[in-house]
Amino acid sequence: MQTATAIWIVLAALSTAVVGGVYLGFSTMVMPAFDGDARSTGVMNRINVLAPRSPFILVFFVSALACGVSIVLVLVDLMTGATAAWAAVVAVAGAVLGLAGFVITAAVNVPLNNRLAETTPGDVAAFAAFEKPWRRANNARGAASLAGAAALMAALLG
Repeated sequence: MQTATAIWIVLAALSTAVVGGVYLGFSTMVMPAFDGDARSTGVMNRINVLAPRSPFILVFFVSALACGVSIVLVLVDLMTGATAAWAAVVAVAGAVLGLAGFVITAAVNVPLNNRLAETTPGDVAAFAAFEKPWRRANNARGAASLAGAAALMAALLG
């Protein structure tokens, strides 16, 4: 494996692990704290306004970029014989899982956030309808990201 490829894989693995940890931490600590409280809708909407302005957004986009670049570099290394086939398969699988977290965010979590933003603060029923599919998608993107990070790290062992 070329040095540049390994550097991008390390960046992808680390940033994807951080992103996945944030997702799962949010599901396991923040979401249960809402517990159907009338303030849940307003607080979640506030989080959704602040999240894209936080330092997390940089890690979120770096993760997707690094996964995409890693796929291209690994495939180039594979074609030139600079990496073993099994390492390439594991690295590409890990990067695809990392990108899956990004896609789930764009396809599921963000649209759910936008729908919640259109509801009246204090609307407990709206939050209840939002919470289950949002948490399911959040868990999926967290698990995909952490599995992707693990696969990317494993690819470096080859």
